[in-house]
Amino acid sequence: MSKQGVWGAKTVGARNQAQWTKQIITRLTKAMAAEGFTVCAPPQRWPATGRLLWTEIYFGPASESIPRMTATVDAHIERHRDGGLRLEGTARIGSPAVEEVMRDMPGDGLRFGDIDSGRFDLLDVSPKPPVMSIDFDAELEVSVAQYMDYVRGPVREWFAKRSTFPDLLETAREPTIAPWETNPDPTLLRGTVVLCVLDGRVQDAAVLMRWYLQRDQFHRWDSLEDASAFDAAMRAWFPAYAAQRSN
Repeated sequence: MSKQGVWGAKTVGARNQAQWTKQIITRLTKAMAAEGFTVCAPPQRWPATGRLLWTEIYFGPASESIPRMTATVDAHIERHRDGGLRLEGTARIGSPAVEEVMRDMPGDGLRFGDIDSGRFDLLDVSPKPPVMSIDFDAELEVSVAQYMDYVRGPVREWFAKRSTFPDLLETAREPTIAPWETNPDPTLLRGTVVLCVLDGRVQDAAVLMRWYLQRDQFHRWDSLEDASAFDAAMRAWFPAYAAQRSN
């Protein structure tokens, strides 16, 4: 193929990607609204200059299930050099208030402000496609339908296990969703402890942390030393928590 032919193919491919991205956003916005989600912010695009590589759009429920906690569903639309697209999703819970506290805590704190997150393909054991690929117009509708299958099924179940304080406290004790991991996620556990303290559920926070520090094993991202340092910092910052931990 001549240089002119290659350039023309790339131009057509980029045009298709732009059109498909707009259609995905439009279709997902309508479908997510039917499930009680609205767009949280304008779509983010990267890079800001040069050849566009991906677009991200965020959806959130109409109301918070837990005070100070946010729940979002991301749609990640990635452009490929061959002219096609890949559509992926991630469910997240986070809290700006918890993130602010964690900034002054020992360790790395909350990554990107998330208390917990899970990619769609890791939330479900059924043979759904982990990534929705779009190379033709006809695959747009199929890919959006597959994305919504995740939202209505495993994503909704994932949020349900984090939608109330009792559910969140129970989930924080469970192993992470990674099949090779038998220990709780230290980020989720710390986030839950802080969230409980901020909501006045100091006893719940103290009980959870006491249970955690008595464990024989920890996640590979954590250790007894790091967890103890976090506990000591929480005691110094929150007298009510310190009193409960001393009981």
